[in-house]
Amino acid sequence: MLFLYNLNMKKFLICLLICVALLFTQVSLGTSDIAYAASNYSIIVNKAYKLLFLYKDESLYKIFPVCIGAHTTDKETPTGSYKIINRTYDPVWYFEGKVYQPYKVDKNNGLGYVWMGWNLPSYGLHGTNEPFSIGFANSHGCVRMENKDALYIAKTIPLQTPVEVIEGKDDNIAKHLETINVLYSVSTVLGGTD
Repeated sequence: MLFLYNLNMKKFLICLLICVALLFTQVSLGTSDIAYAASNYSIIVNKAYKLLFLYKDESLYKIFPVCIGAHTTDKETPTGSYKIINRTYDPVWYFEGKVYQPYKVDKNNGLGYVWMGWNLPSYGLHGTNEPFSIGFANSHGCVRMENKDALYIAKTIPLQTPVEVIEGKDDNIAKHLETINVLYSVSTVLGGTD
């Protein structure tokens, strides 16, 4: 009888260990799946369309109008592959020898409510104090967004999110999109930018 008790106890302990091992495996997989899902975003900025395409799990998730760099040699938004390496809410802006306090305090702060820097010094994605610039090539090289859109991106994507800046095709669609982007900016400005 004691033999059967010991045998059943061994089976019970083995089953218990297997269950615990499976549970820890599931927990660790669940954690890595969550981390994977959280970092599975990417961004494409189409300069011709002046749109930012946010992808999640390789599917188009959201589209935002943007302002890109002016078409001059010193202000053009550079094409290429980058990553978002830092994020600052309420950034202080240092520009042309001046210091601008956070946008909440100083509406002259051209970064708006958030800055997302790329692994290309002095370039990034940010809000703006010039909402009418959205839909145009008017920045000093960075990609500007409406403040609410920039905040949405900043709160959604993790650091190291890839950013691909492409020229895009300057065609009739680009011309129509410019008009739509302007209407979006007008609507946002009339509705309030804060």
